[in-house]
Amino acid sequence: MISVIEKEYMETVIRMGKRLQSGQPDWEQRRYEIALTIYMKRREHILSSREDDARGAVEEANLLIAELKKTQDKK
Repeated sequence: MISVIEKEYMETVIRMGKRLQSGQPDWEQRRYEIALTIYMKRREHILSSREDDARGAVEEANLLIAELKKTQDKK
């Protein structure tokens, strides 16, 4: 018998596999990577508080993801 966590993990892996096969981007992963990059750049220059930098990085990542989705939808 498998645990709930193991079942959720297996379902997640299956979803990821299907997404990869269909060529569909993993937008949450992209959002994380973009936000992290922006956050690290902001911290290099210490523009503001960590909380403000984190919020700003996520907002910018969301804007970029929205634009990327628009271009993908046009294809």
